[in-house]
Amino acid sequence: MKIRLECTIDGLRHNWIELAEQWTRAEIKRWSLATIGAAPEAELFDLLAKKLVQVHILLPDGTLIEDGETLVARFDDLDIRLVRWLAGGINRAIQELLALGEERRRLLFDGVEIAQPTTPAKTPN
Repeated sequence: MKIRLECTIDGLRHNWIELAEQWTRAEIKRWSLATIGAAPEAELFDLLAKKLVQVHILLPDGTLIEDGETLVARFDDLDIRLVRWLAGGINRAIQELLALGEERRRLLFDGVEIAQPTTPAKTPN
């Protein structure tokens, strides 16, 4: 599974990324600390490169970026509005992942095979 984030900023709507849906607790902690400046920027970029599944970002000079490693390498060349959109979008996606319960998840992915929650076996008294 992946999460697609599409930019909705006028003039930048052609930009999008696809982000891996699976995050570990350690990865979310690393991301959170790096986004508030409590961890080195390199931590943020390393994790970003690993979690980007697909990229379609245009730099102001017209260069198309199509992978996470190139996006990280050229990050300082991004339009500042894209930088803020990217960080905010990933943070919102992580919060949504954290908020999803199994019942809501099953409703969102109707028609997709999702494991049903198990109920503990009742023991006789």
